[in-house]
Amino acid sequence: MPLYDFLCRDCETQSELLVRSSTETQVCPQCGGDHLMRLLSVPAAPHGAASSSSASGPPRSGPCGGGCACH
Repeated sequence: MPLYDFLCRDCETQSELLVRSSTETQVCPQCGGDHLMRLLSVPAAPHGAASSSSASGPPRSGPCGGGCACH
């Protein structure tokens, strides 16, 4: 059951709604209106090892071996 972003044409509230079937009428949680427009949503980017803070920057060194963040 996917989540979709909707904009209510009656009260201009933007909501994220769970759509159980394509035939189900969606209702605005703010005003109860059924004049909703489905918005295009941006998919979430996956978080990989390359985006973590430990993988970025030059390798650390020093008397502690780089494990203490003292430099």
